[in-house]
Order: sequence, then C-alpha cells, then structure tokens
Amino acid sequence: MTEICRALSEIGIPFDVEGNRIRCFPHVVNITVKTGLKDLCELPSYAPDIVEDNNCNVIPQSLRDNIEYWRALECDPVAEARALVTACRASGQRREAFKDIIKAGNEAGGFGDPAGPLREVGLLKDVETRWSATFLMIDRLLEQYLAVDQFLDDPAQDEISWHRLSPITLKVLHDIRRLLQIPHIVQEIVSAEKTPTLSSVLPMYEKLIIMLKDLSRELDELSIGINAIIRKLEEYLNLSRRTKAYALAMGDYVFLFKYHSSSDLVTVLNPTIKLRWLGQHWEEEDVDNAKSAIRTAVSNVH
Repeated sequence: MTEICRALSEIGIPFDVEGNRIRCFPHVVNITVKTGLKDLCELPSYAPDIVEDNNCNVIPQSLRDNIEYWRALECDPVAEARALVTACRASGQRREAFKDIIKAGNEAGGFGDPAGPLREVGLLKDVETRWSATFLMIDRLLEQYLAVDQFLDDPAQDEISWHRLSPITLKVLHDIRRLLQIPHIVQEIVSAEKTPTLSSVLPMYEKLIIMLKDLSRELDELSIGINAIIRKLEEYLNLSRRTKAYALAMGDYVFLFKYHSSSDLVTVLNPTIKLRWLGQHWEEEDVDNAKSAIRTAVSNVH
C-alpha cells in the first residue's frame, strides 16, 4: 500500500494508505473463528477452584458445573474430529469401504431410530487456508456419524477404532457446529453476491457480532470461545471504520468517477444503503468523519 501511495503521488493522485485499506471479509472471519477455537482448547486442567482460563477469561459457571463438558474441551474435540476424519480417509480402500457401509445401510432401511437414509458421500478434511473448512468438516462428520460408527465396528478397521468419539465429545461438536455455522452463513452471503459487496461489509460485521452475542447466551459453556471471536471481530471493525472506502460505498450521493487513463465511468457509491446505517450504528463523531470523507472525495472529482 505504501508503494501504491508513492506511485500515485508521483502522478498527482492523492491516496491515503490507511483510508483505502480494504480487508478481505471472509479472511478476517476465518481468523476470528480460529482465535475462538484456540481459546476453547486452551482451558486449564479441570479443578473445582479454577475460575479463569489461561488467557485470564472468566470461566462461566455453567462450564464449571459441567465437568464432562470441560474435560471434552480440554481434549480438543475439533482435533479429535480431524484425527478421525483423517484416519477414515487415509487410503482409497478405506474411503471405498466407508461408502460401501453407507450404501449397504441405506439398502437395509437406513440408519438411526427412526431409520433414515444417509447421503452417499465421503467425509471432508479441513484445509488451513480454506474459509469455513472446519465447519464443513464437522458438519459432514456429524451428518455421517452413524455410518462412521458402523464403519469403526468393522474388524478390518480395528487399528483406527480407537478414534471413535464419546457421546460428550459428539455433544460438544454439535454445539461447536452451531457456533461455526453463523460465520459460515455470513461468509456465504457475502461471497455469493454477484454485485459489489463492499457496502454490505460493515453491516455484516455488526450483524455477525449481534448473532454471536445471542448464541453466547444459549451456549454458555462455549462463551469463552464465542467472546474471543466477538472481541476479534470488534477489533477488525474498529480498523475498518478508519477506511474511507467503506463510507464511500455507503454514501448519500451517487457520483461518477472518471479514471485518468480511461473514459469508463464507474459508480462507486451504493444508493440503496447510503449513510442511514452509519447513523443508526455508529457514534456521531465516526459518522461525521465518514461524511467528511465523502465530501472530500466528491470535491476532488473533476
């Protein structure tokens, strides 16, 4: 960004490094989710007198009262799920054997009580750099777990049967799935939009934070991780408020900007959002700064 600023300044185009920095929204969400999962897995070993985790976060009473849940979090249920998926997918033979289990179970009437069919699909392994990969891995594993359980019963899979998940670990994974589903849905909304989405990013930040706060009250045992995600999102939201481009994308007026090297005209403001949202959600000083940035940008158009 500094080099861009220098190059543009040399040809007389003003450019503010901080005011034009636009962060990738799905990437930011991915970072915040990893932060929350990390905090969940850094609980100290259970003891009745412990009231704070290793990061000085207060441990909720509901978790202190639920020793099984605490100890399941200590064991890192996401890592346990990843190890199980990796073991089941370790070879082509295992992958085919797993699909055969699903097919045979469906032909026999299905899985569970009441019995129902499962999709004939394989398990998914998460990828460090892929957005929502952890959610998708857990979601698929829980969807197919009845088949996984039968698969691990096969004598041919004795060497990996120890990866079977306990009932409490499955319960914790179901809760973590609910947590991860919220940022996943928000990412999907932004990524699926065919029109420019910069004007929707700040409202998405705010909406995501509100939904996570509501979930924190429902899943109090996971509130340490949820609150870590919220704090990280608020940190990025505050940084984004310094970026004038967001305010410009949500401004009061539609204007056309003519590129120096082209006669193409591009609409850079979204007239359907305007500054109403900022006025409803931001402090007065921040709104005034946004309006000032828009007026400055408009006055520089010629």
